Amino acid sequence: MMGWLKIVDAAALMVGAWLIAAAAPPREQDAAVARAEDRGTTMFWYDRAAWVSTDDMTARLPPDRLADIGGWVVTPAGPGYHVAYFGKAGMADRVLYEVDIQGPASSNARTYTDDKAPRLEGAASRMAAALLAARAELGRHADWQSCTDGPFNTIVLPPDRDGTIPVYFLTPQIDWVEVPLGGHYEVDIDASGTVRSTRGFTRACFNVPMQADVAGKKAGSFWMTHLLDPQPTEVHVFEQFSMAMPLFVGITEPKSVWKVENGHITRANEAALD
Repeated sequence: MMGWLKIVDAAALMVGAWLIAAAAPPREQDAAVARAEDRGTTMFWYDRAAWVSTDDMTARLPPDRLADIGGWVVTPAGPGYHVAYFGKAGMADRVLYEVDIQGPASSNARTYTDDKAPRLEGAASRMAAALLAARAELGRHADWQSCTDGPFNTIVLPPDRDGTIPVYFLTPQIDWVEVPLGGHYEVDIDASGTVRSTRGFTRACFNVPMQADVAGKKAGSFWMTHLLDPQPTEVHVFEQFSMAMPLFVGITEPKSVWKVENGHITRANEAALD
């Protein structure tokens, strides 16, 4: 099998071949691209806020109290985010720990005993309920598998204009060796609390190696094909932040090539190819 660095080195040639056959993008793709950019970027910052808050929480709560945590939701708060961790079973609507996150800094952390735990309110309450409903749906899909040894990471986004709440189950990045581009799923919960739709973003596991090869060379970009959408998705945007190098996505139908970098999706023939 061709080594990963050789695949990266061949990216420019592959992009060029695809561009020969690529047609101009239809106007209706503009909204889909903008949605993927917005969602993927939001997912990255929500996930980062959850990661920072987890470090703070584990430093404050004893192990037996950590076992009572049933999940978390992230909501905007001023220039940063508010992360609320809720309980299990009868405490699933109660906040056990909450904190404000801005960049790498945490502030206003508060922990609660069961008898003092406040209720989740507003969008946070609906998002927590959506996560529980989405988990129940996840249990019905035995074929939905993580592509690393870790359990699924969860990201719950705020309600859309129609009240639908997107819940993502993502293969976690468990080290700095690989970034997983496969094993990602979405469950949309409608305003009534029932499952509206589900989807997977790939048909197989696909982990991008991030280490240098034996010669000490590291990739400057990565190329992949995508079969399930006519343009890159929010998952491409989300994972590219972790890759820290341009991601070129070849779409099979309609044939086209796109560049994903720093929260932006552009046609490759409109971007400077690395």
